[in-house]
Parts: sequence; structure tokens; C-alpha cells
Amino acid sequence: MKKSIEDPTEVVQQCTQCDSQGEIMIDEQRIKTIFDQERENYRYRNKLTIDHVKTLEKQIEILIKDKAMLQDQLDKYINKEMEKR
Repeated sequence: MKKSIEDPTEVVQQCTQCDSQGEIMIDEQRIKTIFDQERENYRYRNKLTIDHVKTLEKQIEILIKDKAMLQDQLDKYINKEMEKR
């Protein structure tokens, strides 16, 4: 969009109501704060993911051991039932 007939400079206008040209209405300190918070949240999210995966791996190991124990019990029960016949 042209500024005016006298000033033919092209301007990208994002909002026709407030004549915003895409500039950020935040001071530099606020931008740094937001950036730091997002960076910290990203780090925290990764730590949670790693801890969560470790917890799941432990649970899987326990379940595998339980499965093996239950399979042994089932095999013993089946053998006893077969001997009764």
C-alpha cells in the first residue's frame, strides 16, 4: 500500500484499524524476558521427557519380569493339570 500520492513509498500494513506495520510494541527487556522464559521451558520440557522415558523403561523391565514369573506359574499349573489326566 502506498503511503500517499506525494510519498510513493510502499508500506506493508498488517492492521487497517491501527495502522500497524508489524512493529513489536514491547521493549527490549520484555523481549529478553520472554525469550529466557521460553528457553527455560524448553529445557524443562526436555528434562521431563528424559525422566519420563527412564521411568517408563523401569516399568517395562518390571512388567517383563512379572510376565516371566506369571508364565512360569501358568506352565506349572498346566503341567499339574496334564498330570491329573
